[in-house]
Amino acid sequence: MLRSLFARPPVHAPAAALRTYVTKQQAEITKSVLRSATIEVNPRTSQPEPLITLGDRQRLRADPLLSQLVNMIMRDGKKMRAERFVQEALLDIRKHCNSDPYRLLSDAIEGVAPLMDTRSARQGSKVIQVPRALNLRQRRRRAIVWLLESAARRNERQMHLRLSGEIQAIINGTSGVLEKKLQLHKSVLANRSNIRTTKR
Repeated sequence: MLRSLFARPPVHAPAAALRTYVTKQQAEITKSVLRSATIEVNPRTSQPEPLITLGDRQRLRADPLLSQLVNMIMRDGKKMRAERFVQEALLDIRKHCNSDPYRLLSDAIEGVAPLMDTRSARQGSKVIQVPRALNLRQRRRRAIVWLLESAARRNERQMHLRLSGEIQAIINGTSGVLEKKLQLHKSVLANRSNIRTTKR
């Protein structure tokens, strides 16, 4: 199912309408796609849930971005539960946006991932903040932490709805996570003179 989710949908609207990620015509197309989606009933909760095949689960674990997201959502070693949250969040993004959910997820995380961070260092009797560059995994981790913290404060009852809603808010530029990235970069810029004063 994930293979069909990640496939680029046909364009049925002008480019100006696609920038909003939601159009009325796309919503109609989404309804017809959801009617043919494979759904199973979870015997534990008696709720219909998307069917995660072995190939889909392997893709969730093989992709670096999805794997890192799943591992950070996971609690008490329940990895399949975290994979189901990510799966359902991607389905919800596809339902509301009718766009490639992986592309939107990747754009959202890359959009809020900071390039640099600050660490504490001692200079004489003072403690100063020294900027440092982050590698790709560190940047993604900081973005995912902010994403999950902001999603936890949303009003939706289900985890996958909070996660997909926050991802869409980041894409639309209405999420508070963007302000966190801006404040961090301002702090890095304010302490840029401390880079020369530290011992390597």
